[in-house]
Amino acid sequence: MTALDVIDEALRQPAIGRRRDLTSRLSRLRGRLADPAIRVVVVGGLKQGKSHLVNALLGTSVCPVADDVASAAPAVIRHADQSWAAVVRPGQQRLDPVDLDRIAEEISGGQVVRAEIGVPRAVLSGGLVIVDTPGVDGLRSEHTSRTLAELAEADAVLAVTDSLTELSPAELQFLRFATTICPNVLGVLTKTDMSPRWRSHLERNRMLLAEAGLAIPLVAVSSVLRERALLTSSQDVNAESGFPALVGYLENTVKAQAGLLARRSASEAILAVTEQVSLGLRAELSTQDPTSLAGLEDAQRAAELLRRQSSRWQNMLMDGMADLMSDVDHDLRERTRIILRHTDQAFDKADPAKTWEQFCDWLADKLTDAVLRNYDWTVERTHWLAQRIAEQFDEESRGTLPDLGLRDPARVLEKMGGLLTPDLAPPGIANKVITGLRGSYSGMLMFGLLTSLMGMPLVNFVSVGAGAVMGAKTLKEERDAQLKRRQAVAKTAVQRHVDELVFQVGKHSRDALRQVQRRLREHFTEQAEQLQDALSDSIRRARELANADIVARNQRNQSITEEINTLVALRQRAQALAITQ
Repeated sequence: MTALDVIDEALRQPAIGRRRDLTSRLSRLRGRLADPAIRVVVVGGLKQGKSHLVNALLGTSVCPVADDVASAAPAVIRHADQSWAAVVRPGQQRLDPVDLDRIAEEISGGQVVRAEIGVPRAVLSGGLVIVDTPGVDGLRSEHTSRTLAELAEADAVLAVTDSLTELSPAELQFLRFATTICPNVLGVLTKTDMSPRWRSHLERNRMLLAEAGLAIPLVAVSSVLRERALLTSSQDVNAESGFPALVGYLENTVKAQAGLLARRSASEAILAVTEQVSLGLRAELSTQDPTSLAGLEDAQRAAELLRRQSSRWQNMLMDGMADLMSDVDHDLRERTRIILRHTDQAFDKADPAKTWEQFCDWLADKLTDAVLRNYDWTVERTHWLAQRIAEQFDEESRGTLPDLGLRDPARVLEKMGGLLTPDLAPPGIANKVITGLRGSYSGMLMFGLLTSLMGMPLVNFVSVGAGAVMGAKTLKEERDAQLKRRQAVAKTAVQRHVDELVFQVGKHSRDALRQVQRRLREHFTEQAEQLQDALSDSIRRARELANADIVARNQRNQSITEEINTLVALRQRAQALAITQ
């Protein structure tokens, strides 16, 4: 019996068919097993070397690799006779062809949902498909939902971490969760060329995995040495890179044993599903004692608890989003207030007419940094709130958060444009001459009248000297006044620009958070409705059984026992799948 046959038999079981979530899981698994492609999903934290690993494995640069960029969308790479690339953009289903030289930029730009790439590489022959995923951070990363969606379709997983440090608790948590979705996981330690202690870290990570009860093998590789080996055709350098072990795993374990890996995945999924259903049936069977209504009471208590939880998570969502909107707005205003204080201090000492261009560049960098930091903080707080709400539900619901779809404010910054230049032109030569003459005339006239009382002519060396001094003083005072005016005009222009930015970005953030609130409300409402349906069904059956006569109760007992026995037989066939050669 094949894995598809066992899954089809599981889907035909009435006890499993009553659980929409479990039938959906088995249906997705069946669709994946029916696909002849062998999907190997590469996962790991940010900046752990996933994309570099994929490039080195394929011997070509298709994934973004740089200190300041990262993959923002999954890249599905398969074998092709001629190289090609295409992307799926938000709101679309079709593939848009793009140049292969630009595919890394598209993947890192955050404007695509998925990238599809075909390259003529021998390692991809036989139906092997490599999927490079966005970096995650435990179970609370911005891109975790996309990565988990790819994990659900995986035949095997390459879990990547660098060899600079040992596995963190967050990485172990993610690995434990990943193995529940796909049991075929290989750990890959990258960047051995940068870590002189990579061997000790490799052994330490093996101990940590064993202590966590995770049977995950580990290999250590260097993508830099692999690329050098490909350039120089050096077998020694290639062996030192560690990639032969990785390629051997893909050839001998993934490709050669694709059927066994698929059966293992099917076996794990069916065992988990039948265990959940069997627990429910055994619990129902325990309520069949006519002298006890414990099952009905437990179901009613669970329903009452769910009603309280529904009110609690809804209030938590509304209060949390209101607080978050207020905190995000305050954070943005606080960041811009600091920038304005620095602006005032700078213009109190400098002439805007001389430093305006340099200041505009500085202000654009600071405002962009403030907006992006505010956005990153918003994403972190939003995921924290989603996790807190998820804690009100069962364990299975906590690991299936929706894609929150927070929009990057880059487009708002682009629409804002640059800071408008106010009139900062200093007075011309003619204005300065007139100002100087006005001051010198009044000084010469005043001192000329005084000296005329002493018998001296109106124009004499005293009045002329006094006029020159007064003219210079007037000119200096006018120059200082003009500087103060330019400084005030510059500060006003900056204040208006910052106010407009806060207004536009604040509107963008509020709209984005309202969209997140709607998505979370719809997601958790669906979770609550599924739990409510299951509890309502349990209460209904418990009441029917509590009120039924002994004949009906015995008939239901027999039906439950038959369903349990059928599930036991199904579990035995699922266990046999994992050991069938």
